[in-house]
Amino acid sequence: MSWGIFTKTKLTTRLINTSFKEATRQDIDEILTIEQSVFATPWSRQKLLDSFSNPNAHVQLIMHNEQISGYLITLNSIDFLDILTLAIAPQLQRQGLGKRLLDDLLQRLELHNAQAILLEVRISNVSAINFYQQYGFELIDTREKYYSNLEDAKILRLLI
Repeated sequence: MSWGIFTKTKLTTRLINTSFKEATRQDIDEILTIEQSVFATPWSRQKLLDSFSNPNAHVQLIMHNEQISGYLITLNSIDFLDILTLAIAPQLQRQGLGKRLLDDLLQRLELHNAQAILLEVRISNVSAINFYQQYGFELIDTREKYYSNLEDAKILRLLI
């Protein structure tokens, strides 16, 4: 008798008619709606607005049918790029939009002198950890009690 392990997964499909654009302050309400629907402890409106004031931060949107479907916020440092947050509207998750955003980021990296991409992920966010590891991100450390609920964060890095 043999035993198998089965996991329940959602079908992943690719959406057509997607595009990218740099976010502006006028997009804040739609970004905040996605932020609040995706994260248990979302960023505040002010924290999101601060991203627009920081000259080293970049807010990239992914659009589907001319609607904001997700966003990626990054922070440029001297020799690395830090992914601060990536979110896709719940009804559009698992349709390849997160992958498209990350692919777009990797293509845009040619414009920077970044040698690595860093990010922190909640230790409980297994799907995000798996998503980044599929791109070659490696666990380099853990930040204990990093989040406001005292949950640890895994630090992941992708060398470029």
